[in-house]
Amino acid sequence: MALVAFARSSIARLALLHGLMLAASMVAVLGGVYLGTSRIIANESDQLITLEAQSLVEDFREKDLDAFVTEIVDRAEDPWVRGGVYELRGPSGDFLAGNVVVLPELVIERGGWAEFDVAVTHGDANASRRIRAHVTALPSGFQLMIGHDVQDRHTFREVMLRSLAWAVLVTLLFGALGGLWLGRRISRTAQAISASAGRIAGGSLGERLPVSGSGDEIDALVMRFNDLLGRVEVLTTTMRAVLDSTAHDLRGHLNRIRGAAQDARHGATSEAQASAADAVLAEIDRLSGTLQGLLRIALAESGTAPLENVDLSAVTADLAEFYLPVAEPGQLRVEIEPDLRVRGHRQLLAQALSNLLDNALKYGHGTPITVTLRRHAGCARLAVSDAGPGIPAEHRELAAVRFGRLPGSSGLPGSGLGLSLVAAVARLHQAQLELGDAGPGLSVVLEIPLERTVAP
Repeated sequence: MALVAFARSSIARLALLHGLMLAASMVAVLGGVYLGTSRIIANESDQLITLEAQSLVEDFREKDLDAFVTEIVDRAEDPWVRGGVYELRGPSGDFLAGNVVVLPELVIERGGWAEFDVAVTHGDANASRRIRAHVTALPSGFQLMIGHDVQDRHTFREVMLRSLAWAVLVTLLFGALGGLWLGRRISRTAQAISASAGRIAGGSLGERLPVSGSGDEIDALVMRFNDLLGRVEVLTTTMRAVLDSTAHDLRGHLNRIRGAAQDARHGATSEAQASAADAVLAEIDRLSGTLQGLLRIALAESGTAPLENVDLSAVTADLAEFYLPVAEPGQLRVEIEPDLRVRGHRQLLAQALSNLLDNALKYGHGTPITVTLRRHAGCARLAVSDAGPGIPAEHRELAAVRFGRLPGSSGLPGSGLGLSLVAAVARLHQAQLELGDAGPGLSVVLEIPLERTVAP
């Protein structure tokens, strides 16, 4: 399994590509040397044979047959010095002179050239050699074959081909090892940066990307990112402090206004004054709820919320029990798989589920509400659905936008922060949020990655 995973990794592809590129380079270089050398040697040998054939043709025309046969015999007596092979045949095909007898069924290529293996006589010894020869037709039907020993050329070709094959294999091996080393080095750096980036995304703004100390371009890039992260940390911390201070001041002002409104309500002398005081109290409560929602969204989106191991099954069960008295008898149906743990922020997860239940109760118009929590593909799948009017598909994206209000909902209660908080919590927990059709009604699904448990 690990071998299959490695074979599919970028390291294996890089190692293979590196080795293939080096092997291709070696084939190109050595192949070029081999082809060029072989061509030079072959051309030189053919030129010698052609020149000697032209010379003997002239001699045949100038001398009588006995003198020409004597010349062929003289040349054939010393083949290892000249490397030459000769054969003279008469008009009837009978052998007249030479140091080799080639059978008549010799295959002659275009231009009169032929290659064959023969036993060349040298004194009392015979040697099997590769011969390249040219067959020339002489006047009066005579035939002259002149060849040279090219056994050394064939041996050279075999040695070069074997050397080329070994060079390719060795180059491919060392190239793959070099690519593997380079790929593992890059992979270790990327994994370390990815792990640090994950911790930073999880809220550890003090985390920095690791610097290898090599002083290369990657280190320069990482140091630039670390400077940027430092700046982001300062800005986030400052913004968080300003937000907390502002929220504290606003809560103080709202509490004082609420106290004054309550005093006015208690001291009202007429129904009109009491109604006005109640309206002010309701507006203060709505504003306070909006402020709390904005603060929770800011906490979720800042990435500074501390994450821990959360028993999502217990959180869901507690909230469902809390909402049972609020719902109508039999309206709330709950199915919870036990012991589903995620890494998250308990309060924000509870607030997100509370918002979903509030929306289902508020907009479901008394229809059945189903809350399910199950394990699904390595995630905790939390779904809340009702059988109300739902949200049209073209407006579902708007529903998760901060202060987003659907067409025709201006007279309904709410500030447009319910689903936007759920979306912010989903992003904080790297979860998938999906708004779908419950047929009828709205189905909201949160898929949160399960916490990885380490075996003891």
